[in-house]
Amino acid sequence: MPDGHQPRYTDFEIAGISDETMREGGERALYGAEDGQKLQLIEALTEGGLRDIDLGSGLTEPRFLLRCLHAQHMLGRIPEDTQFVFNLTLKTWEPLSEALKIIPRDYLAKIQVSLGMVEHRQEEKLLERAHDHLTSLGVGSFRASILNAFSHEIDDKQYAFINEQVARVRALGIDLVRVNDSIGTLFPEATAVLAANLVRDNPDITFYLHSHDDRGLGLANSLASIFHGFQMVEGGVAGFGNRAGLANLEVMSQIFTERGISVAGTELDTEKLSRAASLAEEVFMVLPNVYRPVSGMLVRNENAGIVNVPDYLGVSRPVDYFLNPIGTFPTTVAQALDNAGFPERLTGDREFITAVADRLTDHMENVLYPAKRERFEELLRQVHEFYTDIVRLDAVQDAALDVLQERASDQVPAT
Repeated sequence: MPDGHQPRYTDFEIAGISDETMREGGERALYGAEDGQKLQLIEALTEGGLRDIDLGSGLTEPRFLLRCLHAQHMLGRIPEDTQFVFNLTLKTWEPLSEALKIIPRDYLAKIQVSLGMVEHRQEEKLLERAHDHLTSLGVGSFRASILNAFSHEIDDKQYAFINEQVARVRALGIDLVRVNDSIGTLFPEATAVLAANLVRDNPDITFYLHSHDDRGLGLANSLASIFHGFQMVEGGVAGFGNRAGLANLEVMSQIFTERGISVAGTELDTEKLSRAASLAEEVFMVLPNVYRPVSGMLVRNENAGIVNVPDYLGVSRPVDYFLNPIGTFPTTVAQALDNAGFPERLTGDREFITAVADRLTDHMENVLYPAKRERFEELLRQVHEFYTDIVRLDAVQDAALDVLQERASDQVPAT
């Protein structure tokens, strides 16, 4: 840690949240998504308080970006202070910059382009060339994205590499930098050291962390980054992102409320972000995670029969109770009937209470369970079948053979 470093854990403000639901959700969507539904999702994200929406980085996305900009500036469906970011990497910047030409210059001046893989072909000054070309098209501003394959520690070589890339983007007038935990291998203590030193060494740069959840540490690393100085944070609703996803934004929103952490220029709404999370699953055809923290369909359901530790501790929460065979105790049945207003002569009748409990258990074990088990096995079969027909790289070869065959047929002379 730098000498004199002071972390902040409560009651502070960050500059913004970058939402990756649209970009990485789209990249992860096995079968794509419909533009009209995607626009509805963006509206839901902004209703939840998000104002930095990262799009891209496919060849069809500039057209969708144009749709979003029309909806924002012509129809007023998206708040004016929403910043759209178009994400492109230096490996694919040329076709993407061509695709961006469909967007009028006055709109291009309003968006921000995120230049990724800035280290790619550094010896050829590809970053500088791409930046100059996009500027000539009318792009208004830029941010940069620095890739890294971290281990659980930050060594001097990696740190020097990041600072070298920061210096390059600074020279282009870029002062917003995303540091990528590209394969989700950072640990929170390493994130803390990285953030504290980068902020100390680059006080003119606004940093945020792209924290993948491959080790289940995406949210922990994101929080560690802002606790130790990074000025922005990033994630996706429902944890959307490539592979295991990114930091879950509705969970982050709830933590921010509990910790007194605010976001400049906006106010997060955890309930609306939770609804956006459910909508994201529909838009990108992802099965709902019913026990997902904060926004899962069943996450607020508690078994009323077993010793419920939160209730035992007197924690007040919005909870829906249920019973299953494990939780059907006579004392639970008696308490439920007492709460419903049944007379004491019945709630104190052990034989009566046992009969009620037995009837409930028999229904759950001999009626509900067999029916649900059968439906579950059919649903599971359908789920496996649904995710089987993915376009994989072998399909590229098959498509190429089809094209070659068609070309050969076209070249056969007429008789």
